[in-house]
Amino acid sequence: MGFWKPVLDMTVTGPRFLLAWTLLSSALLACLLLKKRNVRWFALAAGALATGTAVGLGVLWYCVFVDNTFGGPLIADVWFWAPASFAAIALAIANFRGGRWWRTVLAAGSVPVFIATAAFQVNASYGLNQTLGSVLNINTANTVRIPLRSTWLKSSERPLYETWTAPADMPQTGLRGKTPLPIPAKHSGFQARWSGLYLPPAALVKHPPLLPFVIMMMGQPGAPSPQPAGNVADAMAAQNHGLAPIILVVDQLGDPYSDPLCLDSNRGKVESYVMQDVLPWARANLPILQDRKHWAFAGYSDGGVCASYFAAKYPQDFGSYISISGEEFQGSEKPAYNLATVFGGNQAEYDAVKPENIMRAHGRYEDMVGVYTAGSKDPDYTKQAQRMLATALGVGIRASFFSVPGAGHVRNAVAGGLAEAFRILYPRWGLSPS
Repeated sequence: MGFWKPVLDMTVTGPRFLLAWTLLSSALLACLLLKKRNVRWFALAAGALATGTAVGLGVLWYCVFVDNTFGGPLIADVWFWAPASFAAIALAIANFRGGRWWRTVLAAGSVPVFIATAAFQVNASYGLNQTLGSVLNINTANTVRIPLRSTWLKSSERPLYETWTAPADMPQTGLRGKTPLPIPAKHSGFQARWSGLYLPPAALVKHPPLLPFVIMMMGQPGAPSPQPAGNVADAMAAQNHGLAPIILVVDQLGDPYSDPLCLDSNRGKVESYVMQDVLPWARANLPILQDRKHWAFAGYSDGGVCASYFAAKYPQDFGSYISISGEEFQGSEKPAYNLATVFGGNQAEYDAVKPENIMRAHGRYEDMVGVYTAGSKDPDYTKQAQRMLATALGVGIRASFFSVPGAGHVRNAVAGGLAEAFRILYPRWGLSPS
């Protein structure tokens, strides 16, 4: 990958990058529009643009309001760029006939440019895939070197913020990358992608302390990147002498366009992967505190419902959980489809794995903290979070809800939600005073 790595690591969300693609598309569109300079051609071109726009809007309408393909409403940028790309492609098709050969080649070559421009613009609006590699689902991250066990400090009964003194040579920021080797799936056989890992500054010194542990899952489609969580953790570490949790971002999808629902199902044994493969690996290889009070399960969107599920079902392992713009239950975007294809039409079996039903069946929870967040401009997921909040409070979980100001179902919802959750959990973890 050596030759291609600089290309794959290129940032695709910056204003200059986006402007370059937009200008290229605009120039191609102008060339296609000026094929001929007569009323008949301009009428045909206008018809093609209108037809393409209508088709694009129709496709989005079907996906959002009929099929619920995306599991919720779309941001305004999607409603602009998707129909715009359809319109431009329709104009390109209109250029295929009645022109010189080079114009046909130009029209054909413009189609992928129009698609790429719209894709880059929409991706930047959501803000979760920062590089070309992440957009293409190619992991180019460097491996993170984990401190040797022999160098770890022993834990103390006192809160870490009281006993920890940051050494002078401690790095200013943590490390983000991937685990040295893929986590073996010897029990589950689940074909997960490489896990992301964040080590805070305090974990990068000669003798690192044992730190709290956060296992996290991102959304669908998406990649197990530690960048969003690592950025928030670095900001917290800067205020707390380098202290932050170690964050392991694992893959619950395998294929970014398939959702195994965080269960052991015919789509893959994700639950076994997490509980029998990932957690034992983390306990054995990471400098983390071992008790449940210092363990949290976090997730965004599809990962958010996974966080609620694992915390509700395994309170002996997780003392807290963070659901950022999380779904109310697994596969809530297409419940009838998932009922048929995963549960064989057995509604009782499907209901049994929903977090709210697990919570009610469990009864009162002891010493469990739950944090639900959603963007203030994300009404659907806000309603789902508030319903889950009511259930959690009813079973004794010390739960709260935070509305991330100005955020939709996008990257700033992740950053804002995690920041609020860490603010709540830092005293519990012993990383800061109450």
